[in-house]
Parts: sequence; C-alpha cells; structure tokens
Amino acid sequence: MDAEENSRYISWAVSKLKQELIARGASTRGRKTDLIERLLAYDRNNNFKSDPVILPTPLEVSWPTKGFQQLTEEHRNLLPSVCQEQIDLYFVHRLAGDKQCCGDFKAIEKGRLLVESDRIFAVSFLASDSSIYFSGIVGAAMKNKVCYNFKIKLDKETADMLNSHCECPAGRGPHGTCKYIAAVMVMLCLFSSGKQLYIKKTCTENLQTFHQPKHNYHVTTQSHGISQNPGLTQFYTTGSPVKAEDLPMKRRMTDNIFADPRPVKYRNNPGFCDRVRNMVFNYCSRSSENLAFRYLYSQANIQLSTKDHDYLALPFTEYWIDSALQVSERDIAAVEERTRGQASSKLWFAERQWRMTASRFGEICKATHRRNKVKLCQSLVAPQRFNNKALVHGKTFERRAVEKFENLMHLKVKPCGLFVCDSRPYLGASPDGLIGKDSLIEVKCSYNGRNEKIVAGKCFKFLTVDDDNKIVLRQNSDYYFQIQGQLYISQRHYCYFVVFTFKDFFVQKIEFDRKYCEGSLLPKLDLFYTNHFRPYLSSTF
Repeated sequence: MDAEENSRYISWAVSKLKQELIARGASTRGRKTDLIERLLAYDRNNNFKSDPVILPTPLEVSWPTKGFQQLTEEHRNLLPSVCQEQIDLYFVHRLAGDKQCCGDFKAIEKGRLLVESDRIFAVSFLASDSSIYFSGIVGAAMKNKVCYNFKIKLDKETADMLNSHCECPAGRGPHGTCKYIAAVMVMLCLFSSGKQLYIKKTCTENLQTFHQPKHNYHVTTQSHGISQNPGLTQFYTTGSPVKAEDLPMKRRMTDNIFADPRPVKYRNNPGFCDRVRNMVFNYCSRSSENLAFRYLYSQANIQLSTKDHDYLALPFTEYWIDSALQVSERDIAAVEERTRGQASSKLWFAERQWRMTASRFGEICKATHRRNKVKLCQSLVAPQRFNNKALVHGKTFERRAVEKFENLMHLKVKPCGLFVCDSRPYLGASPDGLIGKDSLIEVKCSYNGRNEKIVAGKCFKFLTVDDDNKIVLRQNSDYYFQIQGQLYISQRHYCYFVVFTFKDFFVQKIEFDRKYCEGSLLPKLDLFYTNHFRPYLSSTF
C-alpha cells in the first residue's frame, strides 16, 4: 500500500505536492523526496488530527401557528417551574455561534424593568408533548406606539429555554437574547414562584369609570353680617380650582417666624447639642436605622480610636468583626435559603465577603511563610471576577453533569445556597447541590480534559490510583480540602464527587473524615483567621 502511494506521489510535480501540503496545513520546505515523505506521514497519521467531538445539534425550530390560548392565573399548575438560574444560563453562559459567551447581563436587568413598567401586553401558550410554546406582544421601552411580537420555546419537563425569537433587531432567532424576551422569562419566573401575572390588562378587563364624578374643589368665603352668624367661614363646592389668594391659611402668621418654640428653661442650654448628638447615635446603633440627621455630624476615626483602648487583649475593631459574624441557627437557615441562586444572588456575594469559603481552604492551608498574606486576604474579600473559557465551560455544563448524575444514580439533587458554620461563623461553603439528608454533590467540568477519557494524569492532576487500582481523588488536592470543609460546615456525612467530560463520567462517594478536619484542617483555618484574616478585615472596613 505504501509503495502504491509512494509511486502515486512520485509522478506528481513539485508544485502539485506543495499545493497538497498547503491544503493539509503542512510545511512546504525541502526537496521533492522530503515533500513525498511528509505527505506519506500525513496519510499514516490522519493529517495529525484527532477524532472530532460531535456535539448535539440544536433543536430545529418549528413554531406552531394555531392552538394557542391566553395565559391566565388558572394555568399556573400547567406550566413547569422557571428559575433565575435557567435565565442566566441562556442569556449569560450559553455559547453563541462564534463560540463566545453571550454575556447579556443588561438584557436581564432591562427585562426586569419592563416587567415592573407593565410593558408585557399579551402572552399566549401552547403545550405539546415535549415542549411549551409562548407567543405574545411586548411594548417598546421608550415608545408607546411601538411593540414587538415574540416567540419562546421551553422544555416541558425542565423548563430550559430551547429557542427564542423577537421582531426587534437584537432578538432575531433561533436564539434571541433581547430585553423583551428577558422580560417574558422574568415574568414567567415570578409567575411560577407564586406571584401575580404581570401582564397589562386590556381596557375591557378594567371596571368602567365614566360614572364617577370629577374631584370637588372647596372655596372659602367670609360672611360680613349678611347671614345670621357674622364672621363664620363657609365652604362651597364648585367645579373650578381655587385661586391662590382664596386658599385658607393653616397657621396664624406672626412677625417673629423664627421664634424658639421651646419653653424658657430649655433654651440656651450649653449641653443640649451634645445630648441630641448622643441620642441620635445611640438610637441608630441600637435600631440600625439610617437617620438623615446623623449625617450632620462628622464621622469618628475608627483606626485612631483603637489606640485609646490598648488595655484590651485585641483591638476592639477585631471584637466588632467577631460580633458582626455571629449567627444563630435561624440566621443560618435563612441565609442558606435566600442565597440558593449563588452567583446570581447579590446576598450570596455579601455573605461571602467576610468569610473564608470552602473553595479556598486548600489555598489557605498550603500557604507558606513566603506567601503574601495581605494579598491572599484581599483576594478572599474581593475576588476578581474572571470570565475565561474554563470558568464559562464549568458554568455551562455543570447542570448537564447534574442531570446525568441523577439519571445514572437515580438520586435527586436539590439546589442550595451558602452554608455558614455555627461554631466558626467565619467559615462558609456553597456545595453544588444536596442529596437527601446526609449527602451533597460537588461537580467539576475540566476544560483541559473535556475531550479526554477520565484517567489520572496530565489533564486530571487531582486524581490518582489507589492500592486497588481504582481512580480516586488525591487527598492533597485542593478539591479534597474543599469537600471535607463542605461536609463539616453543612453537617453532612457523604459527598458525591463528579467529574464530567464529553467522553466520560466519573463519580466517587467520599466520606466525612472528622479526625482529619479536627486535627489538621480546622486548626490551620483558625490560625489563619486569628493571625491574618481578622486583622485585615478590622484594618480595611
């Protein structure tokens, strides 16, 4: 076979050989024998290209034209539950045609404003065997006489957005991400969560008001001895507004309008201003009310005031940090419930700001004396928000990995928020989901190994092979620190560690190691918080 191919290339001219090499992306340097050997090498190795990874093609858009019915309050139970995470996944993290993230943050915010402004005029829906179609009209943001027709296709079981189209320039299908489509999705999210249907009512849906009279205006007149009661002020109802000079005075005019209304014994008191100042500060500190009057006084220099209390074991600003982080069991449950959107929740970022989270436990415990602790604390308090390919890949395919885990393991994964440790409130953890009453799940979608089989090696450095020749998670990996910290903070016993690629799927059930946490992990975290993190917070905020 090689001899036949060699004889075939020998008969080719040098120019033809170079054209073939250029078409294959190879170098054209060398003599004719070098060119022939290079072509033969490319034939043997399939042009040095790996097998292509075939991703599923998007669903073909086929919009129905009849069978729609107007969406009303009675249809709440017929629709699947739409959550904010699904909206963010479609508008922000979905890859567009150029393999780049959409990143339409503004479309979601503008869509929320359209819902609040009552700009959704009509919404109809049609339920098929596997999908739900929505169509309707949304009014333009700044124009009353301009409106756009939209079409949205959702999965009937998961409520994931499959396709969308709008008449506006930014919403062209099959995956439009304009603010008008975002407004409809935000409305469906609110509607499925139990709130009212934010669709503008038509004129025939409101009660008529033509029988109601106009507002009455009151005119004040003063009688001058003609009536039986001279000097009596009388009120009459007319249909015209009252002139300014005829308006009744609500207070008696006096020459001394700047007179002090206080009793004489309270006037010119030398300590009165200090007393008012102390009352305002004490009230604001006890009730957490933000009175505008307190901004008339200058702020105290907190850093200088700490030097006045050198008799304390710690600067009292560090006592403030400990006091601010204290939470009760009710607070822990409330924070977890209100932060289940995680990265899409502002409260999630606010609660994490003063806490060391489980995803950074490995970095903290491995920090040596040569590590700049100030920069490490700064990265914990105000982490930079990257949007690289690896992060986008993880956010995009994390939900698909969870769905595959549910199908293979026959377990239900519930979303969760930020867990705060009750005994160490400066520690927090945000698992990818909860399973039952004693387990959680942590998903990793490796970008470098997305097209590889899952084996311990270059693309999966956090994996190793145990004595039984099984692939397991390395105990010195940052992921192991993270999982053990999550189990301790959430008070769970098991963690399902999941690794997802396009060609393979890996699951390991990891048990909580209390001896490791109490003997190694927690002492290092306590030492870092006492010596570095708490002093940094007290000197910064």
